[in-house]
Order: sequence, then structure tokens, then C-alpha cells
Amino acid sequence: MNRAAILRKIKACLRLAASPNANEAAAALRQAQAMMAAYGISHAEATDVREAEVGTRCRGANPTQSLSFLVSVVAGGFGAQALFVRTWGKTVIRFHGTDGAAEIAAYAFTVLRRQMDADRLKHIARVRKRGNREARGETFALAWVSAIYHLFPKAELAEEKRKAIEDLVRLRYPDATTGTTRDLTTKGKANDNDAEAGYLAGKAAQLHRAMKGTSPRALEHQS
Repeated sequence: MNRAAILRKIKACLRLAASPNANEAAAALRQAQAMMAAYGISHAEATDVREAEVGTRCRGANPTQSLSFLVSVVAGGFGAQALFVRTWGKTVIRFHGTDGAAEIAAYAFTVLRRQMDADRLKHIARVRKRGNREARGETFALAWVSAIYHLFPKAELAEEKRKAIEDLVRLRYPDATTGTTRDLTTKGKANDNDAEAGYLAGKAAQLHRAMKGTSPRALEHQS
């Protein structure tokens, strides 16, 4: 039996493992695990965990709190996991997920970050002092992400898929740590208007119409 045929059988067992019949589910899961062990097939391979990468423009520095917040919100909303990874002197974000979740999370993040950055730059365009620009811009951005938070309720993942993603991340990044973020709000002075403006701008984010009632796969075809 070739590897492709083995994978098809394992995937069939994993689908049965989601059966509401407890005995059938348990038997299917045991069979899938036995086949994976016998043929050296990981959970990640069996459940098609994929990776999608996007840049951060951080150039090796720790990401800002607003950037980390946006990554967390988007990844959780699509049932993906994300890591900030430093490579070749730069910091990138790698999303991991099944059923296209990694690619769609990366797409949604890219679109939303572009809008968030544009809105933030417009908001602080007339602020001259660097410290105040950073503090007010970050306060604006944190509120912006808060405004879109409700559009991304955490996706529920089947246990096998969740474990497969975790296995892949652990395998590829054994030394990964949570890391730290940069708090730009301490660089200068911000005010309540910055947070209010950020929240209002976030509510107007163009992606929000697509997110309501639209599957991740459908978003793949939107520009």
C-alpha cells in the first residue's frame, strides 16, 4: 500500500473519530493512531496542517502590542495558531492551520493590518513629537483591534486537528517561546480621543462585511 492510500485510510478514520457514537469514535481513533505509528505518519501530515507566512516590518525587533493583538484575534478566529519567528535578521509571522485556515488567516491579517496602519497614520499625521506619535498611534491601534474583536469569535477545532497543529509547531519550532512585545504607549502622551477614534475606525474596517456569515474559504476569493 502506497503512502497516499495509507493517508486516505487514516483520514477516513479521523473523520469517523468525530462520530457522535462514542464507541465508533474511539475505535476509529485507535485505528488511525495505530496506522500513523506503524507507517511513521504524523498528526500534522494526516490532517493537512499548512503554514502561511507574512512579514511584520519589525526588522528583528519585538512586535508591538497592537500587532500581536491583531495576530491573536485573527488566528483564533480561524482556528489557526501563529508564531512570531526571527529569521535572517527580520521578524515574520507564521500561521498554522488545517483546511486552508493558515492561508485565510494570513490573508485576513494582511488586509486588516494594511487598513489599521493607514488609519493610524492618518490619525497621527499632524502629531510632530515622536514619542507622542508612537503613544497616540499605538493607543489608536489597540482600540482599532478591539473594535474588530467581535468579528472573530474563536473557532472550535476538533481535538485531532488541534493536536496536529500543536505537533507541527512543536516539531518545527522546538525552542519557540512566548516572547515579549513593545509597549509604545509609554513613549509619550495619548488621550481618550485616540482610543475613541481608533475604535470608530476599526468598526468601519472594510473586511467586516465579508466576515459576517462568510466562511474562510469564501474570503480567499475576495480582494
